Amino acid sequence: MSRPSSLKTTVVTSDTTLKATPGKIWWISVANSHATENASIELSDNATDRWATVLPGLDTPATSHVHVTFDPPIACDTSILIDITSGTVVATIAFT
Repeated sequence: MSRPSSLKTTVVTSDTTLKATPGKIWWISVANSHATENASIELSDNATDRWATVLPGLDTPATSHVHVTFDPPIACDTSILIDITSGTVVATIAFT
């Protein structure tokens, strides 16, 4: 799928609704600065955990960084939410 000419990007450090309407997630970059705790993150479409559907079991280890591009992008039918359940996280998400 070809990428649109313009993507919205947002930097988050806690649970956030990125968009309250349908959209697509194109990439995510996650930095976890916690010394010992892995980061657990869910990208959700209202109540449906889309992150687990695409990349089961991918958590960000302590003191590390991960960048994932989704091709095709993750489609969210109702909204785009990020749920940070552990770690000390700074996440950047690109979406339309």
